[in-house]
Amino acid sequence: MVRPAAVAAVLSAAVILSACGEHDKKAVAEATAKSVAFSKNRGTEVTDATKQTATKLAKEASKAATDAVQTVKKSTEETLKVAKKELSKVVVAQAPGDAGKKLYAKCAGCHGSDGRRHALNKSALLAGQSASDLANKLKAYQAGERNVTGMGNLMKEQVAGLAKSDILALAEYISTFKTKGTE
Repeated sequence: MVRPAAVAAVLSAAVILSACGEHDKKAVAEATAKSVAFSKNRGTEVTDATKQTATKLAKEASKAATDAVQTVKKSTEETLKVAKKELSKVVVAQAPGDAGKKLYAKCAGCHGSDGRRHALNKSALLAGQSASDLANKLKAYQAGERNVTGMGNLMKEQVAGLAKSDILALAEYISTFKTKGTE
């Protein structure tokens, strides 16, 4: 880098020498020209170095930005997969129609396709019961805490493998069954 103090010193020396009469105007002009040429050369070197540094930094910034975009993209894709999986669970819980209907298929043999049959001539009718009551009863059977009319063990086996979302879907589906005369 050109130091202004060095340039000023060269110019000052040229002026002093000229004023003392030891050099003529030609010598001052030569010293000034050398100083200006030196400054221009150093300025070009500094400009070139600045351009190289700026280009290098721009490339590094571009790479860092590309890497950041890829990281965000990958993270977003992973988050989206998890969100879709969780959303499908919520959708089943909120709109259990098909899931509940499929689960009820093994219940229909004893309770009837419309929940209007007393299972083994012992149970209450399923038709007409609310989803929350049905879900609570199914959970109680699953936990081994319910044994109405001696059917506790049989029902416990039937609901043993059901997840909480399955119980909710099944209860919601069964709650759509109407008793005779309320259709």
